[in-house]
Amino acid sequence: MNRGRWGLVVLLMVSTCACAQTNPTTGKRKPRGTQPKLELAVTFDDLPVSGPLPPGQSRVGIAEQIVRTLKAAHVPPTYGFVNAVHVEYDPGTVNVLGTWRASGNLLGNHTWSHVSLDKVSLPQFEGDLVDDEPILQLLMARQDWHWLRYPYLAEGDTMAKRMGIRVFLAQHGYKIAGVTMNFDDYDWNGPYARCVEKRDFKSVNWLEASYLRAADENIGYYRSMSKQLYGRDIRYVLLLHIGAFDAHMLPRLLRLYRERGFSFIPLEQAEQDPFYQYDVNPKLLPGPDLLEQAMRDKHLPLPQKADDAKQLQAICQ
Repeated sequence: MNRGRWGLVVLLMVSTCACAQTNPTTGKRKPRGTQPKLELAVTFDDLPVSGPLPPGQSRVGIAEQIVRTLKAAHVPPTYGFVNAVHVEYDPGTVNVLGTWRASGNLLGNHTWSHVSLDKVSLPQFEGDLVDDEPILQLLMARQDWHWLRYPYLAEGDTMAKRMGIRVFLAQHGYKIAGVTMNFDDYDWNGPYARCVEKRDFKSVNWLEASYLRAADENIGYYRSMSKQLYGRDIRYVLLLHIGAFDAHMLPRLLRLYRERGFSFIPLEQAEQDPFYQYDVNPKLLPGPDLLEQAMRDKHLPLPQKADDAKQLQAICQ
């Protein structure tokens, strides 16, 4: 389908410490006796398609399940980052974006075809980013869609690329959607589809338990880095994907974060934290938008982190 024509398709189809402490980043002091305030912005990547479909499920059904859960948990309007190439090759997937917007959630740019800036030239990446814009303009109307989530979280393999894309983003009014909490949730979507197809519900139970364990362990992983770097909890930005297992697990996942003391906030509010200064102002020289990157910049070792990749690849094969 010609890229200049798919806008018409969219229009047709979318019907704790007791002592006072000084914050080393802000210079402000915490009141005595207060517990840490934990805040988390939830975001989703790869709209409208992420991971394989289990038997009997649909892309729109997954989106409907996710937006219902977000609403029931009183999560503020949530950004979903779009790869519009799927709409060109499967126009029916535009209804996923329609479902997302009809629920009051928001859309941002994840590039047209999920291309990595580490793998292509700067002009190619800029072109792919621009190709994603018409559908965002159409569906977001007057709301702010000028947020970029880098595919693969890759900001460029050379300083020339990293500097060049920041110039481009500044000129086009973009901010960067950072990621400061991520447990590779997408790794569970493929195994889930396989296990459901085989009706191996014992393995599905293991997937459920390991998913929640990974999410829980990663809370400690990221909080430890934040405290080591800044002596406090930053406002975190969570990366999830619009996959079938994410939809299945989202009620329990959000409950886990609440049990661990988190409240849910919008992306814009999260990135008011000083940690994200390089993301919200691309005119600045490049700086860390991942806590892992900030640790490496200070030559600090990363905390230990469990890896379920081998087990996930092997299960239900």
